[in-house]
Amino acid sequence: MTSPRPRLALVAAAAACLALGACERIQHLIHGPGFDAQALDSALDPAIGGPDTCVVILDTHSGEELYRYGDHAVCNRPLAPCATFNAPMALIGLDSGVITPAMVFPYDGSVQPSAEWRRDTDLATAYRWDTPWWWRKLAQLIGPFRFGEALSAMGYGQGQPLGDPLAFWQGPAAGGGLFISTNRQADFLRRLYGVQLFVGKNKVSLPAVLAVESLMVEEKRGDTTLSGLVASCPSIADNSRNLGWWVGRIQGPRRDVIFAMSIEGQNALPGMEIRTRVTPILAQVGLLPPA
Repeated sequence: MTSPRPRLALVAAAAACLALGACERIQHLIHGPGFDAQALDSALDPAIGGPDTCVVILDTHSGEELYRYGDHAVCNRPLAPCATFNAPMALIGLDSGVITPAMVFPYDGSVQPSAEWRRDTDLATAYRWDTPWWWRKLAQLIGPFRFGEALSAMGYGQGQPLGDPLAFWQGPAAGGGLFISTNRQADFLRRLYGVQLFVGKNKVSLPAVLAVESLMVEEKRGDTTLSGLVASCPSIADNSRNLGWWVGRIQGPRRDVIFAMSIEGQNALPGMEIRTRVTPILAQVGLLPPA
């Protein structure tokens, strides 16, 4: 739900749009609680800005849109979830009983480019290192029917595991056909943290939600917790365009917000670089305490 903008902000935004000749990109200058939205605009422009960038910030509890960088078309553009899908996939696996947090998948000895991928692996390790073979194994165990039921009930993407059954979240270059917009990524996380996700007629179990929330914690700064997930993958089949994601939550005594950030384009920044550039900006504008 998008909050109404003050009349003066509307006039100022319209005037700036006309003066700059850049009406195709809209930046909502909504002053949410505890942070300077105009300062955030100014900082994001040189760091990750551009016509293919979207940043959405929602109030975790009400779902109110507190801030948006990017126009509606960009923020509603269907994109491959890439490894941000690890969160809903882990949730589905845990909720269905296919896996437990302590369950270990044995390493099969296949050639892997990273030492961290050449080991027996549990959920936390697979999540930390984004171990491809582990997630493919989990996808195989969950299966298309269970995925279809869960994704449809959760309202995630098109609600079906379209494309390669072991890579449908990784974009067209990997044979994937599942897509989700930046706006809907933010809404999914809001419902996850609000324990408002359902599979069929049943609410997703609280232990499964809490386990995924624990996986997503990136850092603690005093009494504030930054949780998130970065991801990157090609956005079209010939690898000529790329996609970077950073999605997550900032939870503290002064504010509790969900964020979703995406860049899609020929030279799109990977998710890790988005996080590296934006984290100090969040502290600069008052969304995070100083490091």
